Amino acid sequence: MAHSTNNGAAQAISAVDFNERVKRMLVDKPDPKKGRQYQRAPFQSKRPAPQK
Repeated sequence: MAHSTNNGAAQAISAVDFNERVKRMLVDKPDPKKGRQYQRAPFQSKRPAPQK
């Protein structure tokens, strides 16, 4: 990893370093795709007629 200074300013990070940090952070998290599946609401194909 790149050496970071502690001067309070934002530091640039490479895409490779970012991806490695994200992988380490998500190691113990469950897969969201394997979670609870929600049912979609029925789709209304026709709009109600406008009231006059």
